[in-house]
Amino acid sequence: MRQPDNSKAGTQQGDGLAGKELLRVNNLTVRLNSTAGLVHAVEDVSFSVGEGETLGIVGESGSGKSVMARSLMSLLPKRATALRQGSIRLSGREIASLTERELQKLRGPAMAMIFQDPMTALNPVLRLSVQLSEPLQQHLGMNRQQARMRAIELLEAVGIPDAVNRIDQYPHQLSGGMRQRVVIAIALSCNPGLLIADEPTTALDVTVQKQILDLLSTLQRERRMGMLLITHDLGVVASRADNIAVMYAGRLVEIAPARTLFKFMQHPYTEALFNSIPRISDPSHTRLQAIPGRPPQLVKPAPGCAFAPRCPYAQQRCHRERPPMVKADDAGHLHACFYPVIRPVAAGVDPSALMQKRSGQ
Repeated sequence: MRQPDNSKAGTQQGDGLAGKELLRVNNLTVRLNSTAGLVHAVEDVSFSVGEGETLGIVGESGSGKSVMARSLMSLLPKRATALRQGSIRLSGREIASLTERELQKLRGPAMAMIFQDPMTALNPVLRLSVQLSEPLQQHLGMNRQQARMRAIELLEAVGIPDAVNRIDQYPHQLSGGMRQRVVIAIALSCNPGLLIADEPTTALDVTVQKQILDLLSTLQRERRMGMLLITHDLGVVASRADNIAVMYAGRLVEIAPARTLFKFMQHPYTEALFNSIPRISDPSHTRLQAIPGRPPQLVKPAPGCAFAPRCPYAQQRCHRERPPMVKADDAGHLHACFYPVIRPVAAGVDPSALMQKRSGQ
């Protein structure tokens, strides 16, 4: 299920910053041991990200997004890492087979990750100064005073007020939005080429969500980073991503330039995610459109398309055969569906307006 070089399509939605290929993932497969059996968490996933490009990865909870992200960083438990297959190349270097010592040198300067929950990502018993200074001293060779001054600059860069005093506080003394800004500061402290943002706005109110996403966009543009923006909400990536990959039951089911996806989505699951986005134009108390059924269990995957039991267009073939990734009419647009959405479901929709609708701006 190898995707084309999507980095060349990066100018579709962003600011035309996409450059040479930074990350290429080929046929990534991850199995997790559990008490119920072997979990097929990620299945044959392939994509690429260019310098200065944002790839949005969208899917429900349990679709394999976070496992995939942690696999790129080699942060899975040892029992899971041993069951990882496929190729992960960062700036042309194969990282899937590196030792832990070699990976530690890459984490921070080459690639960094923003985790879902900023409270659990930060050590509750260490002051912010310690947590910000550690990567600066370890990777950049700064002494304690240099690291402290740089840490204050980082806090100011991510919009923390009164950074000189805040730096000696503990995580519990900050709001959720401020803690997330600290996590971003730590991730960016060593100027990584690739930033993996795993649900960076989880549990934040809508106004703070927009502030965090605007901050990430600004910092990425200034630093020309490649970024994976992982979320369950299509509205979040609508105006933030150059390309969007939709993930379901551990597989990519559709990938396309952002504007192409919103105008001519092909997979029924993508359509269902789009229809579930709340819109400020809807009357008050409008019931949100949910996706019927439940995501499949991944211990013993059923034959056929994983979305078939929930799909309004499914036919007998869908329950027997697993659809391969095929090209749509537009360049860089692929989907895995025997009976794709025919009509341009989102034709006329301006992706840049979706986040505004969600935030009420």
